[in-house]
Amino acid sequence: MFLKRKDKVENIKNNNQTKVLIFTMTCGEGHNMIAKSISQAFNSKGVETKIVQTFGYNEKRVAKENKKFLWACKHIPHLYNFVWNKLRKKNHYTNKLPSYVKFCLPHFLNEINNFKPNIIICTHSYASAVISYMKKQNLLDKRIITSTILFDFCLAPYWEHSINVDYVIQAIENTTADLIKKGFTQQQIFTSGIPIRENFYKPYDKKQEKQKLNLQGKIVTIVGGGNGIGNTLKLLKSIFKDKLTITIIVINGKNIKNYNKINKYINKNKINNIINLGFVANIDEYMKSSDVIITRCGSSCLTECISLKIPFIMREKMIINEQLNKELFIKLGCGLGMNKITEAGSKLKYLLNDEELYATMQTNIKKIQHPYSAQKIVDFLLSKEKDEN
Repeated sequence: MFLKRKDKVENIKNNNQTKVLIFTMTCGEGHNMIAKSISQAFNSKGVETKIVQTFGYNEKRVAKENKKFLWACKHIPHLYNFVWNKLRKKNHYTNKLPSYVKFCLPHFLNEINNFKPNIIICTHSYASAVISYMKKQNLLDKRIITSTILFDFCLAPYWEHSINVDYVIQAIENTTADLIKKGFTQQQIFTSGIPIRENFYKPYDKKQEKQKLNLQGKIVTIVGGGNGIGNTLKLLKSIFKDKLTITIIVINGKNIKNYNKINKYINKNKINNIINLGFVANIDEYMKSSDVIITRCGSSCLTECISLKIPFIMREKMIINEQLNKELFIKLGCGLGMNKITEAGSKLKYLLNDEELYATMQTNIKKIQHPYSAQKIVDFLLSKEKDEN
């Protein structure tokens, strides 16, 4: 499996054009969204990019990794949480390539040699573990700038395997201490926010956004991520018990099962204040029209809420990294958290009826905003690449 020292990355400096290779991971949609945002920001500056799946040498393996993650979230969250929490507190670093990515090395070498990037970005720690190993073993041209993006507001297990990359990019400063405990230096750490699409940063008028979508009154949007995780029908039933005068937009993503269940519920009960949607390309427009967003605690969706300065309610029974995100944003005063699904209606009523609380949350959100995160990352890495030249 391991390649000989001679099978290393070839010389990259055969042209003057900067090229960026982005290794992503299908494990939920957040990592891919980060990769696309970074790619678009580089492209806007005329820089050529390529996005590659970490397990892209085998399409079945790509699908397996995504299914494995979603299955664990749905069926064994308590076991997932226990293992995740236990592992993240230890330092597992060795000079060896971690077993979970051991078959990725030839794939990475092939992609790097074919594309010849000046900059490499990883949106998942699995990918940066491979790049870190390659740097340690002198399998990379030393002039290639390497970086990895911390994809959460907390530190996951095994980040120490990325210790040899040039830069680790974090969302906010709260993860700095944990990174340093893992062995990273202050000079390696750059704070940018989590990259999302630029549409979420553009100024907007909520009234105009509501008119655009033919909406009136108080709007609450339920977002379950790209895969529409969560029992959304049970959540809706809980909200309706409180008889709130609101319109609810449900964005199910790729979860057709949830979408069909909700349609059946709407038709059976002749409900006219639920807008039930599947996957939408203009999710930013629905979110901009919202007064409150109910969401899981994935980093991308939370960042979108923060960028739009919309207070949010975070759902119940999160996997541990989402739970840690949830605890952080409750502490920062940016949103409310549900412990039980039956609390949904009362939390909504509390937030919508207390104008002072709502305004305070918007102020708190503004304090932690990192507008145009992708552009900040691009400018930072291009400046480092320029220094190399």
